[in-house]
Amino acid sequence: MNNDMNKVYGYAGTNLFIDLSNKKIIKEPLDLKIAQDFIGGMGLSTKLLYDILSSNSSFNRNSSPQDPLIFGAGPLVGTLAPASSRVEALFKSPLTGLMGSANSGNSVGFMLKYAGYDNLIITGKAEGPVYIRINDDDVEILNAQHLWGKDTWEATDRIWQDLGKDYWVSCIGPAGENQVTMAAVINNQSGSFSRTGPGAVMGSKNLKAIAVQGTKGLEIAERKRFQVFIDGYLKKFREFRHLQPWRTLAFTMGLEPYASEGFFAKKNWREGYGDLMEYFPDKEYLKRKRSYDACPSCPLGCKDWILLPDGKYQGLSFRISSTGAQVGWHTQPVVENYDEVIKCVEMENRFGIDSTSATSAAAFAIDLFERGIIDKRQTGGMELKWGSESYRELLRRISYREGIGDVLADGVAKAHERFGKDAQKYAVHIKGLELALGLNGRLCTENFGQVTNPRGGHLERAPSITFTPRDREAFPKFGKAIGIPDSKIEKVCDGPEGFNVARLTKWVEDYNTLYQCLGICHRTPITQYYSLRAFAEVYSAATGFDVNGEDLRQAGERVWNLQRLLNIKCGLGRKDDNFPEKFMSESITICGKSYGPIPRNEVQKLIEEYYEERGWDREGIPTQDKLEELGLSLTFKES
Repeated sequence: MNNDMNKVYGYAGTNLFIDLSNKKIIKEPLDLKIAQDFIGGMGLSTKLLYDILSSNSSFNRNSSPQDPLIFGAGPLVGTLAPASSRVEALFKSPLTGLMGSANSGNSVGFMLKYAGYDNLIITGKAEGPVYIRINDDDVEILNAQHLWGKDTWEATDRIWQDLGKDYWVSCIGPAGENQVTMAAVINNQSGSFSRTGPGAVMGSKNLKAIAVQGTKGLEIAERKRFQVFIDGYLKKFREFRHLQPWRTLAFTMGLEPYASEGFFAKKNWREGYGDLMEYFPDKEYLKRKRSYDACPSCPLGCKDWILLPDGKYQGLSFRISSTGAQVGWHTQPVVENYDEVIKCVEMENRFGIDSTSATSAAAFAIDLFERGIIDKRQTGGMELKWGSESYRELLRRISYREGIGDVLADGVAKAHERFGKDAQKYAVHIKGLELALGLNGRLCTENFGQVTNPRGGHLERAPSITFTPRDREAFPKFGKAIGIPDSKIEKVCDGPEGFNVARLTKWVEDYNTLYQCLGICHRTPITQYYSLRAFAEVYSAATGFDVNGEDLRQAGERVWNLQRLLNIKCGLGRKDDNFPEKFMSESITICGKSYGPIPRNEVQKLIEEYYEERGWDREGIPTQDKLEELGLSLTFKES
């Protein structure tokens, strides 16, 4: 137990506020009581975002340069806790108008902790291009005119040239500068804060980059107890029977089953892709992989160093994240092979744009062109075709907001309005965010969680054991490990596959929120050996706060509900929690089997069951009883 409340363990102990409009830099002590209630990372950042938007009367669907951009590093970030380098970026999304968030394991957030900061809160807009330099206590806002217009790799190289390679750099490219709403922030030329438009937020602030070097380190409350946990975890992890296959093939292992289950598809979700491995065989992938790589403190290493040995991109080499997932997303515009996918990812990284949204936007446009809903008058004379050639040109036009790219740069939810009424049913998104996974095949927490997620169509905070079919006996055991009480297990673990997807999703979301509060990665091999009990042990040892698994589970639920309240104040309603129209009106054929359309009454039943499990009313608003249970009743007053 942490008896000395003036001593900070695990946490860095300071929040750093930077007002670009007024060139003010303020450091404030971390409120440890709020830290206990919201843990850190995504949790503390949500509380900060909610409070700042409240104080500025900024609850609406419009984003502003004055709105905060928050980078939050959880209490385990910077420690040796396995896979604990994940950092959150939170903001109001220019793509959706709701809460935006993005997560990365190789960003300046890691260095922020070593520099002495748990959260970096950036508000306002600089008069001209700037970048932020942080070296422990030394914080500066520097001129970035010489960096503006450069792609992310060029700008990062220039910053390293000026400051030295000990600095970690998060940077935007042309897409962010042009405030493309799906723009990403690229970290150290490889990792990224991608989804919901953090790059556009930086661009709106005239903020080109953030460069951080930290040397302070962190203190652990109970070092021996902390090390015992790490040693025990790593012993079990090394015995994981799929460890080497994961290091060798990573997400590429899942291409075939994920495609056959309907999670990946092509041509704007028109066709299944059950024969994906014919186009992307393992042996071709391994010809291009030179080694695996890992984020700090990660024992897995699911990232790849790629080198193209021959062909028209011969010699192209860089560090790529989630190769298999990248392939899955690039099936939408039908990118033909590994070389073309890798070249497209390089362009996306340099431009600074989210792969998932960019591929979806391009596939949407090509689909409309093929259907005759748009023609060369809208495309500026360009003939849109499936394949990498059209995709790369659309990617460039989106990043620079040229012609049709200017329309697509605002995402498919807004683009369909400019393309006309006939385009609406083909605009596949949830809450304004393009999907990462299809919904026409098997329903599991991963794809259903896109409907309920505060930021929209992504599987973030929904991964669970439901991704692949399992014996029914697995689900009660899993449920207890993530904190489902005995009184609810039977109702949650009920259904043809051994679970009720709507009810289980609620508990999976609360649990997975803890990964993003603590700063832990939720790749499948990592999650095998974490649980609520493990979270409580490692968090207590690191911080000195005596907590149990139920305390943490409730903190995860508290964060989730606060994000719901934030979105409601921004204008979210029940109509936003829905499947895309396309999935409720069209079927898709996968491996010779037809899936869908999904009946609307079944969709509504799922949403109602989810609301009930959460303790929300029929409109999706948390009840007063639920708010009081979570200590949020004074935070939110329905307007």
